[in-house]
Amino acid sequence: MRTIGYRTNVLFILAAAFGLLAALGRPWYASAPASLGEEARIGEMRGTVEASFARLAREVTARDGARGWEAFTSTDAILVALLAVAVVTAIGSLWSAIEQPCRELLRLVTLAMLGIVVVKLVNTPDTIGLVERRQGVWLALGVTGIMASSAATLYSAKRTHRTHRPGLIDYNPNLVAPQRSHAFDTPYVPPVERY
Repeated sequence: MRTIGYRTNVLFILAAAFGLLAALGRPWYASAPASLGEEARIGEMRGTVEASFARLAREVTARDGARGWEAFTSTDAILVALLAVAVVTAIGSLWSAIEQPCRELLRLVTLAMLGIVVVKLVNTPDTIGLVERRQGVWLALGVTGIMASSAATLYSAKRTHRTHRPGLIDYNPNLVAPQRSHAFDTPYVPPVERY
């Protein structure tokens, strides 16, 4: 099976960076829907399983709610700053002179972004009444997961050393090894068998 190449992982990181910007433009959180009155629920037996599936359906399909840019005070700025560092280091990892430091920083930055998104997925802003997640947070989780996975692959990839091949200008006749002397070589004589 063929693995994904080095440049392809860099391309995944760049595409996922645009995906994270798009995810910040989608709704991340919404307030809980108003509960139905007792009269409207006559004949229904809504349990926790039905409520969980209804909530999951709202998380994926509903388009209402606070976008990522609106729901955060400083987290969106931190994510964008980390995203800019990730894009610069992903492009910098293609340059062999700064490849290793860029790979290390890229891995740390993408793991930090993934950690921030996981925390924001688990910890909804309940204090301002936004208690349900929406599709933006799930998209952000997916694209930061792709970024972290690609960065880890880049970090563990074999370092690309550009070998210098000598050209015509680099040829120095004084550094050429002399021809091997055959003066002390003896011809091969098979041993004589004695009985």
